[in-house]
Amino acid sequence: MIKLSDIISSDECIEVVRNSRVHDHTFRVVNYRLDKIEGEPGYIGEYAHLEVTVELENGQTLITKYFLKCLPFTDLKQRQYVLDLGMFTKEAVCYRELLSTFEQNPEKVIKWRPACWLARDDLMVMEDLVNSGYRSMPFQRPFGQTHMELVLERMAQMHACSLDLEYNRMNGVKLGDQFEGMLYETAYTRQNTWFVTGLKGILTAALEGSKYAKHPEYKAIIQAELLHRLDRIYELSEPLNRFQSQDQTGADNYDRPIDCVLIDFQLVRYQPPAIDFLCTIYMLTRRFQRNELYDYYAKYYHEQLGEKLRKLNLQIESILPWKQFLDSLDHYKLFGLLWSGVMHAYVNLPEGHLAELHVKDSEAYHEFVSVSRDAVLMKFLSTDRYYRDTLLDSVDETMEYLFGFK
Repeated sequence: MIKLSDIISSDECIEVVRNSRVHDHTFRVVNYRLDKIEGEPGYIGEYAHLEVTVELENGQTLITKYFLKCLPFTDLKQRQYVLDLGMFTKEAVCYRELLSTFEQNPEKVIKWRPACWLARDDLMVMEDLVNSGYRSMPFQRPFGQTHMELVLERMAQMHACSLDLEYNRMNGVKLGDQFEGMLYETAYTRQNTWFVTGLKGILTAALEGSKYAKHPEYKAIIQAELLHRLDRIYELSEPLNRFQSQDQTGADNYDRPIDCVLIDFQLVRYQPPAIDFLCTIYMLTRRFQRNELYDYYAKYYHEQLGEKLRKLNLQIESILPWKQFLDSLDHYKLFGLLWSGVMHAYVNLPEGHLAELHVKDSEAYHEFVSVSRDAVLMKFLSTDRYYRDTLLDSVDETMEYLFGFK
């Protein structure tokens, strides 16, 4: 078993404090401590608060606080799975070698991601966003229009920075070529058993909960053809020159947010911005909201991207004109549908369920993650209204998209 206290050294703490520039004085690290963040960890990593105490040359003592994420260390089976996929290392390399080269002048770029002060292939130390006033949305709290506008604006800023690097600083060399060792697909692959299991879960939800399963002829079609049609996602995930691509990725008054940042880049890839847009819209909004505001959100994102590009001396008309963006949304719609279907079946489980399952029955936990979600899925489809409604929102729309059901 790996000990939390062994994953970072005193010398690395010196590097973190120096890189974070919390002060410009000579200092020495007196001590440091790590406090594991309890609860269900993210599947690809575990989290801790890092507190570093330094002494300045004048004898003054300062305490600096950071957020640390690392490869799983309490579950070695999970750790090996993440290592085999390369998802954690991908994010660390992204912070270290790619995002650090993006434009950061605050006169040209708004803050859209957390600062990262140390990025090893198995560990990252970043600013603790809580200390800056950021909060995660509470469980099952819906995203409103203001939330979505903030998310889309920050996403547009990320994409604009990608394009600035490619067009203005790399003389047109494609990011996908320059960083091909990092920008490979890890999510939408047949080797990612977490994702494949999620697709099978969509089939189960479609057969057992979808409104189309009530019609025998529709149910027979779903049973016979759905998984085959879902395979199209693997073809869509291949790089395509038809659309402009770039690298991508998801206040105390939660109803009136004033700022946001994007975190988690373990799925970073070189693909058109439509994929990020679609996954965001389908993950964070309910269907009745999409029916009302989808066109508005598409236009809002495109306008924000244009504005961010202009500040970087680029013109959206020559990079991603409106018509091309709309065409790319149509082409990649399945990304948003399937990502939301897979994720809603996973992240909307009753709060604490996965953490409890992981502790009480690790084999059942790994079965749910990488083999079959049917038993858990069926249980909460019948007992948890929020879980059922958000999942079937995506599943019903997916059936209509793939089969033309009415």
